[in-house]
Amino acid sequence: MTDTPILSVEGLQKTFGAVVAAKDIYVDVPAGQVIGVIGSNGAGKTAFVNMLTGYLKPSGGTIRFLGEDITGITPRQAVHKGLTRSFQVSQVFMTLSVRQNLLTALALARRHGGAMLRPITSPDLLEECDAILERYRLTDVEDNFASSLSQGSRKLLDIAMAVVSEPKMLLLDEPTS
Repeated sequence: MTDTPILSVEGLQKTFGAVVAAKDIYVDVPAGQVIGVIGSNGAGKTAFVNMLTGYLKPSGGTIRFLGEDITGITPRQAVHKGLTRSFQVSQVFMTLSVRQNLLTALALARRHGGAMLRPITSPDLLEECDAILERYRLTDVEDNFASSLSQGSRKLLDIAMAVVSEPKMLLLDEPTS
């Protein structure tokens, strides 16, 4: 067993001109831990998550994930490395059903080298989708368009879609909103 943290952040900062969104963040996160980041509105929590997952490029500092420097990677690279997230405002396909959203996320998560390993209608993918719908208690709304869901159900769908890639680390932005 190693003492190397799964995530290590040193001197992370983000500025937008004269506006400081995050400054001098230092944190080590051991594997297997559940950690909450608490702060007032505008404190930089979402900016921090966005920098970790490649949605914002840091102005300074270093991000190490599983011992590798990932500072400035793209969101796609973060997912492929096992670092996924849900969003403060749920990022789902509003014109697709709950089931279609999950099947799309599953099909993308099972990609390798740009090619789909399984068709989106394969029996094993459908079975996996059914299990996720049940686990997240979304079976009664599985045929509903995402746009018709309550905010809570939409948030559950967003989290379920983030989890299907079997991440090594999952970041949840405003998970109870």
